[in-house]
Amino acid sequence: MSDRWFAKFRMDWITEMLQIYGFVNRHHLMRKFDISMPQASMDIRAYMKAHPDAMIYDLTKKQYVTKPK
Repeated sequence: MSDRWFAKFRMDWITEMLQIYGFVNRHHLMRKFDISMPQASMDIRAYMKAHPDAMIYDLTKKQYVTKPK
């Protein structure tokens, strides 16, 4: 399978976590997909670029949360 397929799978997973739990962070990605912190950061940046209205970073919780509507 290609790297693009895995990247899309991780993006879909981020969407699912935001819909179900309302938050996600790098450590979730690292544990779930056994990826490095830099890769998790790149995935989150890519997700935010593709979906700018989906989530924001909550400094107090240190996690990305669903953006209020």
